Amino acid sequence: MQRKKIAVIGIGSFGKLFVRYLFEDGHEVIAIDKDPVVIDSIKDFVTVAVTLDATDEHALRSQGIGDVDYAVIALADDFETSIICADSLKKSGVSLIYARYQTELQKKVLELLGIRDLFNPEERAAKSMAETFSFAGMRSSFLLSDEYSVVEVTVPKRYINKTIAEADLRHKYNINVITIKRPTTNKDSKRTSDSKIEKILGIPHGNTVLREDDIVVLFGSQTDLTKFLET
Repeated sequence: MQRKKIAVIGIGSFGKLFVRYLFEDGHEVIAIDKDPVVIDSIKDFVTVAVTLDATDEHALRSQGIGDVDYAVIALADDFETSIICADSLKKSGVSLIYARYQTELQKKVLELLGIRDLFNPEERAAKSMAETFSFAGMRSSFLLSDEYSVVEVTVPKRYINKTIAEADLRHKYNINVITIKRPTTNKDSKRTSDSKIEKILGIPHGNTVLREDDIVVLFGSQTDLTKFLET
């Protein structure tokens, strides 16, 4: 993994989790928020934690904002600040800007400003949960974009004891098997509650046999995945 320099502006509930995950993955993370209490709470989980007003272009430049690989505007409740911040980031030379939106109007305004990488974590979470309830065997789903997803499903009965090559999901549905999670027993566990674990089999080969209770991790377009799940 290549280490990136990432600035995250707006450390709310989403921002706190986001910067911690980025930092744990080894990235250089600059956390920016105008609330000193928030910054103090996150300072041990990022590379740099700065209290400043994101609408102040000179303050942003003083933090070397133009040198970051990515800037993420994670503000949720102050759209006016998001707009001013986006404009300041562009003027500071940041080429890759991700901005959070809550409504379609906000999305359109950001697009008019030239911000193309937009996200709505609540919308993605809601859609992912809805999909989990909608399809039999669905364990979880993760939206990679508006078009593509990764999903985990219990292997359908029609594929039990068949190899991946025999299932032929790549040609039948245009989806790929990323890996398989196989339930197994941890013999070294002292507690019964910890004895059952899921072993990840790595990148599966065509001759890998699908067993009952296997969890298949699939990648594909949402259209193709839906066709597979509805069958």
